[in-house]
Amino acid sequence: MRLFPKHISGANVILKRLCVLVSILLVLAGCSKTEQNLELGAGDEEGYLLVGEIKSIDEDSSLLKVAHEDIPGFMPAMTMDFSVSEGDLQNSKVGQRIKARMTRDEEGGFQLKRIWPLSDEDARDLKEYNQRLQKQLRDLPLGRYLGEGDESADFALLDHRGNMLTSDDLRGRPLVMNFIFTRCPDANMCPLSTSKMATLHKLAGDEGLPVSLVSVSMDPEFDTPGVLRQYAEAYGIEGDDFYFVTGPKPAVLNLLRSYGVTAIEKVDTIMHSLATLLIDQNGEILMRSDKSAWEPEAFLEKLASLSSS
Repeated sequence: MRLFPKHISGANVILKRLCVLVSILLVLAGCSKTEQNLELGAGDEEGYLLVGEIKSIDEDSSLLKVAHEDIPGFMPAMTMDFSVSEGDLQNSKVGQRIKARMTRDEEGGFQLKRIWPLSDEDARDLKEYNQRLQKQLRDLPLGRYLGEGDESADFALLDHRGNMLTSDDLRGRPLVMNFIFTRCPDANMCPLSTSKMATLHKLAGDEGLPVSLVSVSMDPEFDTPGVLRQYAEAYGIEGDDFYFVTGPKPAVLNLLRSYGVTAIEKVDTIMHSLATLLIDQNGEILMRSDKSAWEPEAFLEKLASLSSS
């Protein structure tokens, strides 16, 4: 477990200390509750809340035909067409239940934004794994977070394809994890970190080294699976072993706290720290960098040593 690495700057020390103080207060507050609200899309007030089932998909027109439930005070239950983003279109499946925000598009029609898949099985996973993560947080000494030599945190989140991903799914092969958000305006923070993850992904593939890569969004209310899918495509990231993940805000915040990652919401942005971790196939944290200037080659070298041992 770690408190503050020696190499970080004075400004980052202040940010880290603020994070630790906020984390302590939030963990204590969380421990006083038996349940956290793990409802997907909770807190989003844009447009009207819509819950329904996808009946058909028109890929050419980027339309979903959805049979939706009654929207109190606005519209009775009916089946209608909605325009959606490319990422949401790619993630959609006929027969899938979804939750979304219904708004007007530029042409006056209806569109769906902030689309989340709804599944009883996913809800059970979110609850089970977040309870395990909350226990791990309670067991951490105050002011401490997970570092080299510690067992990694449990989690269950949705990936950029709309599928549930759990920490147990990733056991059995090394994992590199970092933390980003798609609207990050600082080229030397999230964009640079994502580029380095993409480089590591390619280098590991070229060397035939098994590894999974997970980028956790610090902005779950905006970064839905569809948004993350478009983000991955913008960076040319492909493959079944690279995941951008998001989920209910409490679950994401608990994961950030476990690794001591700062995420303080400001107007239209997030003031945050960075962390990149290498976790072995058994869940032990082997490397951690809190700098934006981490080198993919250093992580690649450690991955190679794991494969040869």
